[in-house]
Amino acid sequence: MTENTTSRSILSLASVRSVPRRFVAWLAAQNSFVIMSVFFALGFLADRTPALEPVDWMFFLAGGLLPIVLATVSTDEDGYDHDISNDARVKFVVSQLLFAITPWGILTQVLQVVGTVTAYLRYLGRLPNRDRHVPETTLTLPFDGEWSTVNGGVTKHTSHSWGIVSQRYAYDFVRTDDDGDTYDGDGDDLTDYYAFGVPIRAPADGTVVATKDSLRDYPRPGTGLVEWRTWDITGNHVVIRHEDGEYSLLAHLKRDSVTVGPGDEVERGQVVAACGNSGISTEPHLHFQIQDRQNFWFAAGLVPRFADTAITREDDQRADHAVYDDDHEGLYLWAGDRVAPARS
Repeated sequence: MTENTTSRSILSLASVRSVPRRFVAWLAAQNSFVIMSVFFALGFLADRTPALEPVDWMFFLAGGLLPIVLATVSTDEDGYDHDISNDARVKFVVSQLLFAITPWGILTQVLQVVGTVTAYLRYLGRLPNRDRHVPETTLTLPFDGEWSTVNGGVTKHTSHSWGIVSQRYAYDFVRTDDDGDTYDGDGDDLTDYYAFGVPIRAPADGTVVATKDSLRDYPRPGTGLVEWRTWDITGNHVVIRHEDGEYSLLAHLKRDSVTVGPGDEVERGQVVAACGNSGISTEPHLHFQIQDRQNFWFAAGLVPRFADTAITREDDQRADHAVYDDDHEGLYLWAGDRVAPARS
């Protein structure tokens, strides 16, 4: 299961009474794999209990459906509200379910589970965080101009996908106008989106070790639907190896826009592709993460810190979270931050 620009911050719960709201928000903040495991376990238990056997399918259905539905629920820690219509929300859930039952969707889920278990075993349970296995690579933002961080953070409650170890410290970025909109016009066409086709740059010096450039950009952005037929959830992408065995992944790139290939040496700030809507993506955006392995599935995410970065946001929530204090050399980002590189 993956998360994207609308995955953790697209449902406003203002109209829900406080107790149900707190419960739903709490549930949404839990590990999706744990939720799935609990309901599947209940399903197997019901299957072996005569009184409950007729409804065992309900537990299995809830185990598969709940994590997807809860992915559309914002929490108090998300830092960013990106509301969509109920119609778009239903389409998002349906398309995710369609993807989940395809052979490639099942393979994706297996790879994510196996990759997560492998990472835990590799680090003996002590996964990279802000205090251990800290990246040596100095990162700069992989784009020009001001972009909005719509997903991601470095704590459990602000994380892009805490339960999916490779994406634990990932970020999703979009371009917005002064009103916070990500597109001009009606948003039906990819070219309506400010991020689509914008150059994406290398965040640090390194060597390109993997690319993909042939997948289409899903042509129905902003509807809640996603490319459920794709074999690669990252879409078109570039992976760059930096020093100390650290790798940057730039994903959801525009088809035929990748300008580098495996073996190419790149410099910080060099254009490597353009922002697109390939893979599992609800609208044009850039997915970025730094990881300890080249392979997306079996990597553990590392905690990125960005140098030469200006941050603005409409609220003062960063001041209430010490981890996002701006007094360090380089900055942690959090959903809701509007960020721009110093070079622009």
